[in-house]
Amino acid sequence: MTTDTRRLPPRKDAVVLEREGRPRMVVYVFGRYVRAAHWIRNALLIWLVLSGIYLGNPFLARSLTGDTSSTFTLAQVRGWHVAAGWILLAFTIARIYQFLFINERGRLGLGKELKMAPILVNWKAWRDQLAFYLLMRREHPHFTYSNYGPLQYLVYTALYAALLIISVTGILIAAPYLQSGVAVWSAGLLSPIETALGGIANVRTLHHVTMWFFILFTLVHIYMAVWNSMRTGNLLVEGIISGFAAKDMPDAREATDDDFEAPGEPAAEDTTKEG
Repeated sequence: MTTDTRRLPPRKDAVVLEREGRPRMVVYVFGRYVRAAHWIRNALLIWLVLSGIYLGNPFLARSLTGDTSSTFTLAQVRGWHVAAGWILLAFTIARIYQFLFINERGRLGLGKELKMAPILVNWKAWRDQLAFYLLMRREHPHFTYSNYGPLQYLVYTALYAALLIISVTGILIAAPYLQSGVAVWSAGLLSPIETALGGIANVRTLHHVTMWFFILFTLVHIYMAVWNSMRTGNLLVEGIISGFAAKDMPDAREATDDDFEAPGEPAAEDTTKEG
């Protein structure tokens, strides 16, 4: 991959790359908040999965030294598990609020991403994206009104619905171990959900099943992100760290002599023309 500044259109905040004859423009697409929230959510989910597995099967014995109230391993892990769950819920609510109510200008209004919902019923978009993933087309499909393909939009919507489910069920599970606080108050409001699910045992089962959804999603997400980045050269994996990703330039053109002139200098006289 080599840098090719002869490819236009010019843009002060971008670098243009040339790879296998395909011009790409590297632009800043992932802001600081997006990247920070992405990695914080990942760290929280990793801890919640690991600690949740332990809570389901507490294989670590408590420490036999010191007071039990300060060395009871199960209670400590449960406490940190619940704390991480509240932080994850806060990030989830903020993300859903952004999805629903933050417009293209970053102001309050109809959400920019919510407006992309028609991609879910666009049969041509489904055809093009599935053809790309099934190796039936080389170029990644572009959607003029959506940042996501229909499959991505569907999966990400399901992801945040799952985050709400695991948060609600987590609150219902945590409340019986507490005497007061936000969890107990919230569990009182959410008690109709527990009743509808048929009791706390079914709530635990749903919580456990949803955990496995996140495990499978994470594995598939990592694989698809790496595969997509390698196949298209869009720097998707690198972008979630640096903030920069590569996009196709369908309007790129071949360089002309004018592209090599320094700003403010007159063009050199062409002495190669006949006559």
